Amino acid sequence: MFQWILKKIKEDNKGFTLIELIVVIAIIAVLALIVVPKVTGQTKEADVAAHNANVRTLESAATMYIAEEGVPSELVTWPTDDSWEKYLQEWPTVPKSVASALGQGKDTYTVEIKEDGTITVTPKKAEIGEDGTIKEIGSKENGTSTPSD
Repeated sequence: MFQWILKKIKEDNKGFTLIELIVVIAIIAVLALIVVPKVTGQTKEADVAAHNANVRTLESAATMYIAEEGVPSELVTWPTDDSWEKYLQEWPTVPKSVASALGQGKDTYTVEIKEDGTITVTPKKAEIGEDGTIKEIGSKENGTSTPSD
């Protein structure tokens, strides 16, 4: 049997048949169908995780501002107010998939430190819903509200 295969290989050394090429293409297509959804799903999860880390970092920077400077007497808005530069090396940007999913026309965070010490970061923290879409934590879905922490 083995010698028959070797003999065939030596005789028919002209290339691949059409059937062999179709089988290889079909195998590659099946592998692509398996891998592509997993890779894109991981990217979305990574973007949401990065966004939530950015929000926590901005909240921590605002908390440090309040600890050092005290509660402001008037509204402080970052990044328009340069006082953030003391607490952050650089201003983060919202990941593109998160910005587009949350309806943000821009990729910039906004932090407001109010006179009562309340800190608001926009856009808020996000999560991937059951339907696979990115939404803000605390947004209403089916009449229920998710806690924002």
